[in-house]
Amino acid sequence: MCSQVIDIRQSFASLRLNKKLRHREIARFLGITEAELVDAHVGVSKLTAMKSSPHLARAIRLKTPYSQLIAQMERLGEVLALTRNEYGVHEKVGVYEHVSQQGEIGIVHGQAIDLRLFYKHWAFAYAFEEGKEDALQRSIQFFDEFGTATHKVFLLPDSDHAYFNEFVDDFSALNQDSGIQVQEKGLTISSCQFTLPEKFSMNEFQRDWSQMTDSHEFFELLKKHALNRLMALKVIGNHFAQALTVSSMRHVFEEAKEQKIPLMIFVGNRGAIQIHTGVVQKIVDAKGWFNILDPGFNLHLDIQKIDQIWLVRKPSKDGVITSMELLDDQGEMIALVFGERQLGQPELPAWRNLMEQTLDDQSNRELSMVD
Repeated sequence: MCSQVIDIRQSFASLRLNKKLRHREIARFLGITEAELVDAHVGVSKLTAMKSSPHLARAIRLKTPYSQLIAQMERLGEVLALTRNEYGVHEKVGVYEHVSQQGEIGIVHGQAIDLRLFYKHWAFAYAFEEGKEDALQRSIQFFDEFGTATHKVFLLPDSDHAYFNEFVDDFSALNQDSGIQVQEKGLTISSCQFTLPEKFSMNEFQRDWSQMTDSHEFFELLKKHALNRLMALKVIGNHFAQALTVSSMRHVFEEAKEQKIPLMIFVGNRGAIQIHTGVVQKIVDAKGWFNILDPGFNLHLDIQKIDQIWLVRKPSKDGVITSMELLDDQGEMIALVFGERQLGQPELPAWRNLMEQTLDDQSNRELSMVD
């Protein structure tokens, strides 16, 4: 076994036990990816892990196809599903019900857990066991080709831990030696430094936007006109997109809570999107993070890293669909918020009124400051 793997394991145990750092933070501290951090624990036997108590840690590399792994999650019973990006974390407790697949996209459409999984961006999968105080935390973790986590499933005390062991036996990969090769990410350009494509036509773009019949057509719209999300929002005009402030974002959540307007809150990355639907109950600000801490659902947003917030109006056959979109300084999505709606139904008038009133109030405050 190479000395680097041993060093990673020892550093992981020390930083978890003494500094209480999360996996993501430890990987960043060590200058490796989170997938490499987890993979360093492949090959640790259960006996060796037990001897390392109180900070047991071992990983079992899992085989593909990933859709088969997700199809088994329901048998674990109630678990915690976690999907995140750099600045947003979405945690949901429930059962992986109604699992299906459309092409390379996996769908989980349970009563509590609602996911869209983009398997083409999944490259590594592990079962992970870790001692935490007197308990054993078990999870199943998925990563993309860059070593970034796409989705995680954490067992809870009442989950089926016996099936976890069976799952590991059934889906372990043949190769259980530490060591993976992750790809390096290319350079990104700040969203503040973009130029429109040479053949871009504003008239055609506005026409195509106005003719959307489904909000899902937005991605094809961006592709057709060679724009990223932020470019599109900045150039489309106030009729379809207008910038909001952080204070306006807070107001939207607070008012939705007070008025009991059910929301749909999306957080995702290139490999997964996780959705919560319901009325917000508890909002907490702590250490620079905006948090929703509800039974069975937690949302964590790094306020300092939210660079752009937009009110967006997308036409559909069911009428205009209004969203609040939170982006980072690269124009990447942190979170999307809609009013609750079912396909084929118009959006909630209360949600649209809240968004439009929030925009009006913001405009009035800005005018009063000028005066």
